[in-house]
Amino acid sequence: MLPSSNQPNRSPDKVLKYFALTMCLLYPALGLFIMLSDNSRLALPTNYKVILGIMLIVYGVLRFYRAYKKYFPRDYPNENS
Repeated sequence: MLPSSNQPNRSPDKVLKYFALTMCLLYPALGLFIMLSDNSRLALPTNYKVILGIMLIVYGVLRFYRAYKKYFPRDYPNENS
């Protein structure tokens, strides 16, 4: 199947980059939602909600760090040149 001329040329790596960055925002947002939700929305003990929220926030930060290092590498100049 030939690519359509109406669609922009998107590589899978570019789509994965935006997906990874979106997920880096969603995990901490979900963590904050769980931590700040009342018992009528989420029937968990407060201690469990805080622990789960902190875990999701930390996981989102770690995903951001890994995505940043993968998709935005630093090019250091060669010392020999």
